[in-house]
Amino acid sequence: MTRILVISEYYWPEGSGGELATHLILDILRKRFDVTVVTGTENPSKLPGVRYVYEPLLSKREKPILWLNTLRLVHTQRLKKLLHESDVVYIPRFAFPLIPYAKRLGKKVVVHLHGYIPISYTATVLAPYEKRKHRIALDDTMLECMKSFKHCTGVSLLWWLPKLARKWVSQADKIICVSKRQAEIIADQAPELRDKIEVVYNPLPPEIINAEPRKELDDTPTFLYVGGDSYVKGFHILLKAMKELSKQGVKARVILAGRHSSENLRLLNVLRNRHQGLEIHVMGRVSHEEIIKLHKKSWSLIIPSINEETFSYVAVEASMLGTIPIASSVGAIPELLGDTIASRYFFPPSDYVKLTQKIVEVSQLSINNVVLLGETIKREIFKKLNPNAIEEKVIEAFSIKS
Repeated sequence: MTRILVISEYYWPEGSGGELATHLILDILRKRFDVTVVTGTENPSKLPGVRYVYEPLLSKREKPILWLNTLRLVHTQRLKKLLHESDVVYIPRFAFPLIPYAKRLGKKVVVHLHGYIPISYTATVLAPYEKRKHRIALDDTMLECMKSFKHCTGVSLLWWLPKLARKWVSQADKIICVSKRQAEIIADQAPELRDKIEVVYNPLPPEIINAEPRKELDDTPTFLYVGGDSYVKGFHILLKAMKELSKQGVKARVILAGRHSSENLRLLNVLRNRHQGLEIHVMGRVSHEEIIKLHKKSWSLIIPSINEETFSYVAVEASMLGTIPIASSVGAIPELLGDTIASRYFFPPSDYVKLTQKIVEVSQLSINNVVLLGETIKREIFKKLNPNAIEEKVIEAFSIKS
């Protein structure tokens, strides 16, 4: 039986969509292969038959420290033993310094990219790529400097890290991208990776596949947003749209999940107090299970992202749960939802006026129409992301060919 060694600093339930995808992929692989996971997450969500090894050197996730620790790790007897026992090394996050060592031992290496780390310091590419392709490094600096002085200093000193990542990743046998759009952008910036790239859509979580979109809707149009106050997830665009909705006297409920700074919480409180017709509920960071429950009462999920989303689990999960996605047309979202009814509710990135219009359109639907639209979108996205077809692609990507 082929032995797969997984090296990942994060593991589900830590992290976000990429870590969820890794967990679901290993759930597929464990049925055909012998799988061992080395991770910096102390309490991972464990799969039957998979061996988990906690590695303290992977617990520091800042890229420079992680990469230095990974170089230390490859010289330890505990990892050397695991490498010798493996046939395939799978790197679903950023432990790239392992790649040349694994190759020297004759191992096959599969790298899974959930972002744009070989071409971007922040692993993020702002949309639209075609207009910003020559200023990715400038955008990285802007995004980091928006966070703090420390982050600004870091990007100023370490802007060259993507070049190092690109050099390591180029030595892998296979590079998995999670959408055609992501693959096109990476191949355009790093043409030497093109022939190694394979597109495999992320698997759907079983609880999403098996869930019935039993909606518990009331007469107040309810909109869900799960991006916190992230700039790249478009929180500032949503804020402008909410102000516009208030000016227009639109009666609606907006539920916001995710982390928010004290300053942004203050802004939301001001908006809530000034405009009584717009109900604003701030949930903070909640679990994946709680997000699924919030979909039951939600008419629509708002996705005002301004970056080239590599996959967008939130859009796919909303579609599978019968929640109408109102989404900016960025990254893989048009690829996944473009030929479904959900495309009616696309809007250009950063265009808060069009976003406001789409929210108003949904708010004017009857509850029956919301439910019928949601059921139609679910059927259409399930057909495109057929679990059996994705499972076959996953197995094929990890099968060793002579």
